[in-house]
Formats: sequence, structure tokens, C-alpha cells
Amino acid sequence: MGVLLKINKNAQFKKVYTEGRYYVEEFLVVYIIKNSTEYNKVGFSVSKKVGKAVIRNRAKRMMKENYRMLEEKLKKGNDIVITGRAKTSQADYGDIKKNLESAFTRARLLKK
Repeated sequence: MGVLLKINKNAQFKKVYTEGRYYVEEFLVVYIIKNSTEYNKVGFSVSKKVGKAVIRNRAKRMMKENYRMLEEKLKKGNDIVITGRAKTSQADYGDIKKNLESAFTRARLLKK
């Protein structure tokens, strides 16, 4: 397990949003674009539509932890942005995990 490489510049987020493919789930939207490296970079975003800061931060913590658990199973060389939807505030860890696995499976990123 390595360090979580983050997307943290607005331009990086915009590039993934505009040029990447997206996979919509009940609680999340996952945007993915190939990068020219041998590792994945990931960013997390939760809109104010989800709730106040405490709720948004909880949603981001759940997304980060579930991504961390799945990271070893993912193919490398992608920029990934995971965005919470309005219903994210009602989700628990299991819901987020199912949504991430589903999106990564549809994107063919999960190794068999």
C-alpha cells in the first residue's frame, strides 16, 4: 500500500470532468481518464447540495476509506474523481463500497 496520490488542482479536476468517462451510481459519480503514469491519482468532491460541512466531510471520509480498500484491486494509470450526489448524506459505508465497486467494474478497472 502506497501513499494516496491526490488530484487537488482545479485544472486537474476540470480535465477529468470534461475529457473523462463517467459512471453514475445511486450515491456517487465516478469520472475516469487515462494518465501517462504508472499509478492512479484520485480526487474527491462533494457539493453543498449534500449538506453542511460536517455531512460533506463525513461523505468524503467514507469515499476515501472505501477507495483505499479497493485501490490494490484497481488497474493503474488513471486519474479518478469521485463525486458525491445529493443522496450521499443518507449512505453508509456499505452503500458507498457497493457503488464504487459497481462503477469500477463497469469501467473495467477492477482486476480479476
